[in-house]
Amino acid sequence: MIDSPEVLLSVTMLRPDEKLLLNALRDEGLNVRPLLAEDLAEVVSGVTPPPAFAVVRNLSHREAVGVARRLEFTGVTALNRASAIETCNDKGLQALLFARHGIPHPVSRHTFSYDQVRRTVAELGLPAVVKPVSGSWGRGVTKVTDHDSLEAWVGGRESADAGGKLFPVLVQQYIDKPGHDLRVVVVGRTPVVAIQRVSDNWRTNTHLGARIERLEITGPIEKLCAQVVDALGEGFYGIDLIEDLATGELLVLEVNANPDFARSSAVHGVNVAGHLAAYIAELCSDTTLPAAA
Repeated sequence: MIDSPEVLLSVTMLRPDEKLLLNALRDEGLNVRPLLAEDLAEVVSGVTPPPAFAVVRNLSHREAVGVARRLEFTGVTALNRASAIETCNDKGLQALLFARHGIPHPVSRHTFSYDQVRRTVAELGLPAVVKPVSGSWGRGVTKVTDHDSLEAWVGGRESADAGGKLFPVLVQQYIDKPGHDLRVVVVGRTPVVAIQRVSDNWRTNTHLGARIERLEITGPIEKLCAQVVDALGEGFYGIDLIEDLATGELLVLEVNANPDFARSSAVHGVNVAGHLAAYIAELCSDTTLPAAA
């Protein structure tokens, strides 16, 4: 084990997901060292030799980008890369990226004031979705169905952010979906499992009680995932897809750069940690692996 490549596993805490990944990486023969935020100092200062690779699993978006960026400037390749984490942490940046690369996505507009939110909702039509550009687990995502619900959103937001410091906000076309959305876990370029998240709630997050059902990975799903990876670069992603009930078209809703997998793996039976560990081991064995710029 001493001579095996060292992999840093950067974490906020060792949750069940990271414990599964830690064991899977060790099963691949890799020398894995968990890394807390304060441990980063000795790595970037050169007190310890640089690792072969780093996996970034920090819960805080800001912390994850910072860790990945500092490791990359030290010359360490991180998964995911800082640029991918930054894009995935900002739904507005994702919308711009999808539009630039022709990836099917609900019509989305940046807004920078409360009046602009009102005008954009009027432009897109009701119902519409108003969401913060950053956030997880459906927090802050609001469906506005009429003038009163829009004004309730504005009034609640203004009471907490009268100066508008939390802008921009994304106003998005509401897509009527058939009681579920899809989460596809991608390792490198490969979709390893797809699940339906089924709920009576219009927000189908598992943290809001949605149940999980495994789904076949179809050609259209593979195509959309390939488009996303082409735009973001290879990595470890949870790609959320939504089906338009009116047209049957699949759209990319958003991409998560730090997807949870322990709880869902227990249901769908796919060893996501094992797939990810095997991919990392392959990268570590590649002597031509480029260092970060």
